[in-house]
Amino acid sequence: MSTFTLKQDGFKDSTSIPNCFIEKFMPKAAGEFVKIYIYILKCMEENRAELSISRIADVFNDTEKDIIRALKYWHRKGLITLSFDGDVLTSLKINHLPDDEEAEETKIVKGSRDEKAPLKCGEYTKAQIEAFSNKEDIPMLLYSIQKYLGRTLTNSDMNRVLFFCEDLKFSDDLVEYLFEYCVSSGHDNIRYIEKTAIAWKEAGITTVNAAKKSTAMYSENCYPVLKEFGLTGRNPSKGEADYVSRWTLSYGFEMPLVLEAVRRTMQSIHQPSFEYADSILKRWKDAGIKSMDMVKEADKAFEKKSSKPAPSASKKKNKFNDFDQRSYDWDELEADLFNLK
Repeated sequence: MSTFTLKQDGFKDSTSIPNCFIEKFMPKAAGEFVKIYIYILKCMEENRAELSISRIADVFNDTEKDIIRALKYWHRKGLITLSFDGDVLTSLKINHLPDDEEAEETKIVKGSRDEKAPLKCGEYTKAQIEAFSNKEDIPMLLYSIQKYLGRTLTNSDMNRVLFFCEDLKFSDDLVEYLFEYCVSSGHDNIRYIEKTAIAWKEAGITTVNAAKKSTAMYSENCYPVLKEFGLTGRNPSKGEADYVSRWTLSYGFEMPLVLEAVRRTMQSIHQPSFEYADSILKRWKDAGIKSMDMVKEADKAFEKKSSKPAPSASKKKNKFNDFDQRSYDWDELEADLFNLK
């Protein structure tokens, strides 16, 4: 069983946890990673000279791979420094963190994303990319991505992959499916793939199964709607996808009716508007219209109603109104149209 040495960097004999860790790092880290970091602190404070991955794995009932993954996470964040001899961990040093100096934390986690800022891929350092590439299972993931793209990954590509895994916290399987889905849909541009990943993150998609369900809905419903609106070359926003889900699931309309409402929206206001299309479909739903045939019947009834002259009011004729005039009660016509059953 291999062991590694423990080294200190300014820690006193105490059992306290640095406030900087609690306030700045702990909220963003996975719970298992936090527990392992705290355990390493405890071992350091007990002045243990040696420790082993298998020992930590036994304590937390985890695999050694899980422990290595956690330690490498904290290494990337700058809280610890790992030294290796080949694939064997030889030493671990816990780095001193100030309690209340924001600048120091910024220095340590350079390249990490502000959680309150809009989701966007940053520029990672060469060392960060190299450390990421050496993580277990990442070489296989990168190989799969290269197969999908049909080319060697560039620095820009690697930045995105690191962003997907670390900032968006996508699993390796989800990242692989992300590239599979985008490339199979005819989009191998890395910026398009990034936009898709961000859309998944904002939609709360965290598993491959959830992604497959979402992409099936987009392919079958959302993309035809976007195309009819003339909105091509991008993914639907969450709000737009919500409208499409409402029309197909809540209202229960088939796509021909949905697309007809979209066409009428464009004919009426000459610009894309999910709100306007929703108003049309809601009136159809309230009127009990469920098929294109019923829409056509409603159109005919409206045309027939509107073609009948309404009784004209008695008015004194002059040169401006000395002819037969028609007047329509448009509110009544609309009520008749949408009361068809």
